Amino acid sequence: MPNLPEKKKKKISVSLILSLSISLGLFFFLIAFVIFFNLTNVRYLQYLRGEKGEINPPEGALIPSQILNNKPKYTQQRIIVRGRVSPEPAVCEKKECPTNDPCCGCPSERDLLISDSEAVLTSKTKGVLRLLDPNGKSLCQRQKFSCEYSCQDWVKEAIYDVGGTFYAEPPPPGWKLSLEYYFKVESKNLVKTTSLGESARNVFNDIKEMFKQLTTSGSYVLP
Repeated sequence: MPNLPEKKKKKISVSLILSLSISLGLFFFLIAFVIFFNLTNVRYLQYLRGEKGEINPPEGALIPSQILNNKPKYTQQRIIVRGRVSPEPAVCEKKECPTNDPCCGCPSERDLLISDSEAVLTSKTKGVLRLLDPNGKSLCQRQKFSCEYSCQDWVKEAIYDVGGTFYAEPPPPGWKLSLEYYFKVESKNLVKTTSLGESARNVFNDIKEMFKQLTTSGSYVLP
C-alpha cells in the first residue's frame, strides 16, 4: 500500500479535527438548547398557571381568621395580614335599564374581601375580612354605563400581604360579638397569583352559594 504524502496526511488530520470539533460543538449546542427550552417552557407554563413561588410572610403577619377570632385584641392595631383577595359578589336588582346602562340595578361599588389563602371563597366562608381604602371607601367602583367593576390594580383571587389597621365596631347592646368590622388598607404586596382552575372553581362556588340564598326572583348576581 503506497504511503500518503506528508501534506495529504496533514490535510486529512486537519479536516478530521475540524469535523470532530464542529460535530462536538453542534452536539453541545443542541444539549444547551434543549435544556434552555425546557427551563423556559416550564417557567412559561408556571406563569400561565399562576404558579409563582410564594415568599415567606413578614414577621408578625396574621391570617384573617386569626384576627376575627380575637377582634378586641387587634382592633385599631396596625398589622399585616396575608390572604387571598377577591371581590364580593354584587347582588343587583332586576329592573328596566336604558340600553346604554344594562346594569343600572347593580350597586355603584363593591368591597374586596380577604380570606385565609387555603380557603375556597364562597358566601359561607368563615374568616373573611372586608378591605377598605384609607378613607373607609370600597376598593371596587362600577364603571360608568357598564357591568364591570374597577378594583384599581388588585389581582383577583391572588394572595397578598396587606398592611393597615383593623377596626371592629362595639357590639350592639346585649351582644357579645361585633357585627361591623373591616380593614383599612395602607399598603399591599402581591405574593402569589392563582391558577386558572382555582379561579374558575372559586367563582363557580360563590355563584352557586349566592343563588341558594336569593329567595326572590327580583335579583341577580354578578360574580
